[in-house]
Amino acid sequence: MDQHLIVFREVAERKNFSRAAEALHMSQPAVSQYIASLEKELGVRLLERSNKFVELNKAGKIVYQYTQQILRSYDQMQTLVFDLKNEPSGELKIGASYTIGEYVLPKLLARLQEEYPNIVPEVSIGNTDEVGLQLLHHDIDIGLIEGNYTHPQFSSLQFDVDKMYIIVANRPSLMIEEQISIKDLENETWIIRESGSGTRRVQEDFFRKHHLKPKRTLTFGSTQTIKEGVEAGLGISLLSDLTFAKEIQLNKIQKLIVEGTPINRKFSIIKNHHEFQSKALQVFEELVKQII
Repeated sequence: MDQHLIVFREVAERKNFSRAAEALHMSQPAVSQYIASLEKELGVRLLERSNKFVELNKAGKIVYQYTQQILRSYDQMQTLVFDLKNEPSGELKIGASYTIGEYVLPKLLARLQEEYPNIVPEVSIGNTDEVGLQLLHHDIDIGLIEGNYTHPQFSSLQFDVDKMYIIVANRPSLMIEEQISIKDLENETWIIRESGSGTRRVQEDFFRKHHLKPKRTLTFGSTQTIKEGVEAGLGISLLSDLTFAKEIQLNKIQKLIVEGTPINRKFSIIKNHHEFQSKALQVFEELVKQII
């Protein structure tokens, strides 16, 4: 592999020759020589230098972008060649939206480690939009999301169906034995997820479909916080039944019988369909399909 590009990437990302040299286990003069050689070969300066740090100039940004692609392609080539003669192994970067990441993924990872102990999963959890952006920027190898995230670069495959219910604190003020009118819910405080969340999209679609305009909403950034808010009597919410099974058993919250619920939404696998897939990614995807 071209050492010039490896050195250039380290300097560009660390913005400092000394820190780059330390990371590469090289001397600072050697790092400077590699950068000077690359600039001479391309016939243009790539870095603007000061006493404290270095910054990419316009040419440097172009070279950095292609350097990332070249080094990533080289890593993929090594992985695929290694896969031809070895069992699935190596790092697998998985992104998951909150409901899947917190309530489904742990079981999948336990099964993965049992069957393929040489695969090392690295997990990041965010809302659906965040997972999509991570995949787009190649920060993860595969994404498990709620609902949809469409992009020409992605392939998408549904792997499960989720059921969502309106939940309320276990209190006698609502007649939960009988079906409640949707209009009755306008006077309730609704606790909703942040923008970009798959759960938030379902909530907003439900409001639009039934012409529901809640008089008051509270926005919380996690499902756990929403559940605690509902339990405390702050308001009602619409959540996956995967998320509140324990609270139902403990009689802390209850489902409301409301027209149009439960709402079904899909769980999907998203991948970059233009790239080769490692064995680790392939076996994980098959595991997701099988275990669900």
